[in-house]
Amino acid sequence: MRQTPSLRRQLALRLLPAVLLLILAGAYTAYNVARDSALLAYDRALLDTTLAISGQIHVERGEVRLTLPRGAEEILFVDKYDKISFRVLTTDGQQIAGTPHLPPPSAPPEEENRVYYDATLDGQPVRVAALFIEREGIPLTVLVAETLVKRNNLTWEVVLGMLLPELGLVFATLALVWLGIGSGLRPLDDLRKQLARRSPSDLRPLDTGRSSEEIAAVVAELNHLLLRLDQSLTAQRHFVSDAAHQLRTPIAALQAQIELALRSDAATLAAPLQGTVSAVQRLAHLVQQLLALARAEPAGQANEEIVDLAAAVHRVAETMLPTAFAADIDLGFSLQAARVKGSPLLIEEAIANLIDNALRYTPRHGTVNVSLIADDNGTALRVEDSGPGIPASAREQVFERFFRLPESGGDGCGLGLAIVRRIAGQHGATVRIDDSAELGGALIELRFPAACQG
Repeated sequence: MRQTPSLRRQLALRLLPAVLLLILAGAYTAYNVARDSALLAYDRALLDTTLAISGQIHVERGEVRLTLPRGAEEILFVDKYDKISFRVLTTDGQQIAGTPHLPPPSAPPEEENRVYYDATLDGQPVRVAALFIEREGIPLTVLVAETLVKRNNLTWEVVLGMLLPELGLVFATLALVWLGIGSGLRPLDDLRKQLARRSPSDLRPLDTGRSSEEIAAVVAELNHLLLRLDQSLTAQRHFVSDAAHQLRTPIAALQAQIELALRSDAATLAAPLQGTVSAVQRLAHLVQQLLALARAEPAGQANEEIVDLAAAVHRVAETMLPTAFAADIDLGFSLQAARVKGSPLLIEEAIANLIDNALRYTPRHGTVNVSLIADDNGTALRVEDSGPGIPASAREQVFERFFRLPESGGDGCGLGLAIVRRIAGQHGATVRIDDSAELGGALIELRFPAACQG
């Protein structure tokens, strides 16, 4: 099994390149500072040597001469680490004294009488100080060159002197960052412990404690998820409880009808068996409604498809026409073209429940009209009937599961409008109940907002 990487280690590894870049930048800066300091210090020493040599130059009978006592040569040119060379020449390149291969500067300075430059002597890099002077009108150039051993040693001593404390500071910073990351991630460990102690049925909100803004946002989303899960599980528990309660009655009635039929003779079997058939039909309708309600629970999400509402009404009507003919109910339609976004299965379920509800509560020889109206405000599906209507005081209660008006008289099970509202909520639609001005009964409107139109 692949080991899950540590978040602390990942954060530390992501910080490491930045720290290494800082170390390199610090080393580069330290090297430049040390090199400039070494150049400044040892260039001044070279200049002192050129000044000392220039003080020993004189002109005799028009000839330039350099006279250096032996002790002066030992003082000026003997060094423990570096090799020092000098040269005196005229500005036109005539050799006066010293090492003839020491290269002169490319050009004299414009303002000062001295210049420093890098060169190569006998295959070794050297640093050269050039001094421009005149003796009795004769322009001269005094060169003193030195190898770079002392300069390089001083440069690296300064670099190490600056980098060692910096490296110590970097390691201390990394240690503090490691501890800081651990401290910052502690709320995640507390959250893990909270979840580990929970039972599967414990969906209480998690405690954010003193967590950071980012972790608090994660906890907030988890709490929203737990709340939705709790609502879904509560709805399922209520569904199971209500289903068990509602199924008990038709099953008991069916059992009584069967027992009565068993005690009857053949001549009197027709009435008990007809009652049995009616009970089975009611039970089948109830089971179908319960399954539809389960599909319409909040846990389900509507599919984002384009649904032709007029075609959906036609498909539902094909299954409803036999019921309307059997009850001698005039089922009419007035449909405009309309398309909405949603689940075809659930939308057809809502249409079927609206029409079925109207047919069940409309008396024989009555009328049920289904209309579909699309405008700038959205799409409205209206179902009107010539039944007893729904009192204004009960228009909110009829959307509750298993609620039925005492005086309604229909054979419904009280789930149709609850299913319609569930499906409407999943599609951003609304359901309202009013009086039908045309037929005198109830008018139920399912309205999809303009945002849901396809």
